[in-house]
Amino acid sequence: MKSFFRQWFSRKNKTEEEPKYKQLDSDLIKATRYDLESQHLYIQFHDGREFVYCKVSPYAYNAFLNADSFSEHFHSFISQRYLHYQVM
Repeated sequence: MKSFFRQWFSRKNKTEEEPKYKQLDSDLIKATRYDLESQHLYIQFHDGREFVYCKVSPYAYNAFLNADSFSEHFHSFISQRYLHYQVM
C-alpha cells in the first residue's frame, strides 16, 4: 500500500503538463513560451537551437508577441539585453 505522500506526489505529477510552445510566423523563430514564475523566455529557432532568456518581464514578452516582426523585435530588444543560455 502506498503512503499518502506517494499517492499525492504521483497524482500531482500526472496532472502537471509541459508548457505549450506558441508557434510563430517568422523566418528566424519557430516557437516561444514564457514562464511567468521564473520570468524565463524560451525561444526555439528554425535551425533547431533553443535559448532561454532570463528575467524577461511580462511586459517585454507581451511586446514581443505583439511586434510587427518577431525577428526584428528579437534582435532589437531581446537578444543582447538579457542574460541567456542555450538549452542542450
